[in-house]
Amino acid sequence: MPNYQVTGKNSEGMPVVAVSLASIDQEQQLVSEMTIVNAVRNCLAAVPGVQSVMARKFEQVITTV
Repeated sequence: MPNYQVTGKNSEGMPVVAVSLASIDQEQQLVSEMTIVNAVRNCLAAVPGVQSVMARKFEQVITTV
């Protein structure tokens, strides 16, 4: 799973709260990773002082030569 950084920003565009998602443990896939990311986005959007929320996806690519 890629890592996600979900950031809530104030009206000036400055970050005020951030959540990092590095893994989701499930016996079998019951919930998609985007459902979890969107739930965190919605949670941060409801925080007083947060005007916008941005989610960034980070993936690591390993190349063996």
